[in-house]
Amino acid sequence: MEKLKEKANIIYCGLFIYLVATAFVNQDVYAFTVRFASLIIFAVLFVLSFPYLGDDIRNKDADLILTVLTVIFSVVFVFVTGSGYGAALIPSHLALICYMQKHIRLGFRDIMVISFAGAVPVILWYSHVRWSYNFNMAGFAFMIMAFFAMILTEYAGGAAESRCGKPETGESVGAVGAASSVGTDKGKSRRKLSADCVLAEWRGYFELIIFITAFILSMLYHSRTVMFGMVMFMVSYLVLRVMLTRTGGTDILREPRRTGGGRVVFNILFLAASAGAVLFTGLYVLLSDRLGNITLLYKDIFSGRQGIWRELWGAFAQSPLTGIGSAYELKSFEIFEVHNGMFDILAVHGIIVFMLVLVLLWRMFGRVYISLCG
Repeated sequence: MEKLKEKANIIYCGLFIYLVATAFVNQDVYAFTVRFASLIIFAVLFVLSFPYLGDDIRNKDADLILTVLTVIFSVVFVFVTGSGYGAALIPSHLALICYMQKHIRLGFRDIMVISFAGAVPVILWYSHVRWSYNFNMAGFAFMIMAFFAMILTEYAGGAAESRCGKPETGESVGAVGAASSVGTDKGKSRRKLSADCVLAEWRGYFELIIFITAFILSMLYHSRTVMFGMVMFMVSYLVLRVMLTRTGGTDILREPRRTGGGRVVFNILFLAASAGAVLFTGLYVLLSDRLGNITLLYKDIFSGRQGIWRELWGAFAQSPLTGIGSAYELKSFEIFEVHNGMFDILAVHGIIVFMLVLVLLWRMFGRVYISLCG
């Protein structure tokens, strides 16, 4: 078991590289990967959990209990709703990810490997337009690659700064938000002129260029959902960056027990990204009914999802505890596709499984919040 613990990070990085490579390199390979991805993720993480199960069972670990309950209810509801057996894997592997998050600790090298693997496929996309992917998938690919490229730049810039030396005048060097916060010319001149110093000094601008490029590419692919997602990411990112880099904001985030502000911000962002994604589907339906068709990038903003979500909300209202199941036949679309991950879990698996997953996600991101802000 100790050897498995030692190799956990390598296995995890290997799993990530496999998923990225097979998803974004070739459409035919992607079709295979997407079919078995949930099973592969669940199997790998389940094996990696073996060294920790004994202690967590004895300690009655809350995340383990929530994960087991999620798997049990998912399997039971699969039989109740007549779903395919694989449907239970979606919430189950997500729950297992949340549980294993506190056991798999990624080091600097691991993060660099993962972020590089996530960013490098963009070279293939630049060199050859991959029309076999639909526009939404293409936009998603550029968004994911941009995020990992920004992470790679941020971590590489941090390492470069340690080699180059920090500014002597207290200038702030950070990510996108730091692009507008620079030190004096005198401080800059005292830093060594090298590739490390250039990356450390300008990494905020590099990240901004990466983001803008990906956003323009998503516009060219008419991927409006990705465009909206990137805008929301940037808004959230800048809010957190400003709070972390300014003295008052740092106090709010790092001393939540004194001010309470940091925890409030965290909870708002989490609920907006999780439960808010479900509420968005209802709002989308209401707006489409009131506003009708509005054109953006030569396409209607309300281009079919309102019919799917309206139908799914109606079906879900008939069986909210167990969900409608994956065998449900949509009348508003030719295939069963929810187009919203959180709403998929709620509608297909029911409110019990949804709440279990929501709590697990909240606990996982709460641990990340505490590790960053103390």
